[in-house]
Amino acid sequence: MTEQEGAVIVNVPLAERAGLEWILDESFEGWYLRHSKGTLRNVEVVRAAILSDKPIGLVMLKTLESNVGYVYYIAVARAHRNKGIAKLLLEDALRHFETAGMKEAFASVEEDNEPSEALFASEGFTRTSFGEVSKKYGGIRTLNMYRIMTVVPGEVLLYKTIT
Repeated sequence: MTEQEGAVIVNVPLAERAGLEWILDESFEGWYLRHSKGTLRNVEVVRAAILSDKPIGLVMLKTLESNVGYVYYIAVARAHRNKGIAKLLLEDALRHFETAGMKEAFASVEEDNEPSEALFASEGFTRTSFGEVSKKYGGIRTLNMYRIMTVVPGEVLLYKTIT
């Protein structure tokens, strides 16, 4: 059995999220580490991959609008990378969004983070832009969505229609 096959994805209640910070410490640095820890404490949904009763990865999810979701962060413990855990977490996130009635999902990645962009592309995400999103939602709504997503310079925005 592979790690991916043995992992179980569970919701993590607010009171238990601090126990996941070590995964963020292994995954991010600087501004991203600080922001990911703050997001962990406040985001609506945190789902964790559990293997042998221990967390090995997590994904943070937020509703932008009634039918639009955002994947904030996917992080996997260093010892469990490149074993399909991030893909498992992303697949679960998309199922969560679909079950919640969401029709679209966004994510952002650093523009030079090819492995992360490839992960999202494997699930049908494509690059989009502020201009493209504005055509659909209008400038003010798009600005508000970008504010909530915290898209910063040097990141690319990714988009997927959920079927």
